[in-house]
Amino acid sequence: MTTDFTAQRTLSRPAEPSSDLVGAGRRALLAMGVDTLAALLPLLVVPLLALTRLPIGWAWTIAVLAVLGIGCALVVDVTRTGQSPGRRLLAVRTVSTTAPMPPSPGELARRQVVHADLRAGRDPMRLPPRSAEPLLPATWEGWQHTAPAATGGWVLVLDNGQQISVGRPTLLGRNPTDEPGQSHALVAIPDLTRSISRVHALVEPADDCLWLTDGGTTNGTRASTPSPSGGTVIERWLRPGERIAVRSGGLIHLGDRELRVTRSAQPGA
Repeated sequence: MTTDFTAQRTLSRPAEPSSDLVGAGRRALLAMGVDTLAALLPLLVVPLLALTRLPIGWAWTIAVLAVLGIGCALVVDVTRTGQSPGRRLLAVRTVSTTAPMPPSPGELARRQVVHADLRAGRDPMRLPPRSAEPLLPATWEGWQHTAPAATGGWVLVLDNGQQISVGRPTLLGRNPTDEPGQSHALVAIPDLTRSISRVHALVEPADDCLWLTDGGTTNGTRASTPSPSGGTVIERWLRPGERIAVRSGGLIHLGDRELRVTRSAQPGA
C-alpha cells in the first residue's frame, strides 16, 4: 500500500479558547525585557575588544553581528516552542491567537499572539477543547479504499485528554493534507516541539484493530499493542511505510505525542 501526500487542504478545527488560560500581562513584558538584555549583552564586550588593539570598527561589527545572531536564535526559539530564556525564567508561553501553537514569524511580527501565565493557569498546549463534543474528522463522499470495512467505535485519546473518533481511514500529523482523488479524514495534532511530521501516520479502522501506517516520518512512529490473547504487550518502531495492527488498549507515539487506542461505548459512534 502506498499513499502520497501532496494536496494543500486542512480539515481540522482548532480547539475553543479555555477559561483555564491566564494572560501573563506585565510578566510577559518583563520576560521580553530579559530577552532584550540577553541579546544586547555582546555590546558590553566592545570596550574589552578595544583593549586588544582591535580597530573599533571591527569591535562594533563583531558585537552587532553577535546581537543579530542572538536575536535570530530567540525568534526561532519562540516560533518553535513558544518560549525563550526570559519566558522560561518567568513561566510564560507565547502562542498564536488562532490556535494553541507556537506563532509563526509573521504572527510574531504582527503581534497576533497571546502570552499565557503558566504559574497562574494551564499550559495552552496541554488544554483539551472546552466543548464536550470530540474532535471529529471531516467527512467526504466518494471515498474508496481496499482496507477492511470499518465497524466504528474506535477512539484515539490524546495525552491531553482530547478524543479523536476514527470511523474511516484518517491521516494524522501536524498539518495533514490529501492528494487529489483521495478522501481520507484529516486530523491536525498540536505539536509544541515540532516532533510530528506534517503528515505523520495513517490509521484505518477494522473489526478488531486499528491499522497504523507510518508516513515515512523524520522522528518515526512507535506503537505498543496487546497480543491477540491479551497476555503480552508488543512494542515496536515502524519502518517507513510499514503497516501494523494496534488493538484496543494499545498506545501510538507520534513524535513526542501519545495516543491511546480505545473503543467507545456505542458501536459506530
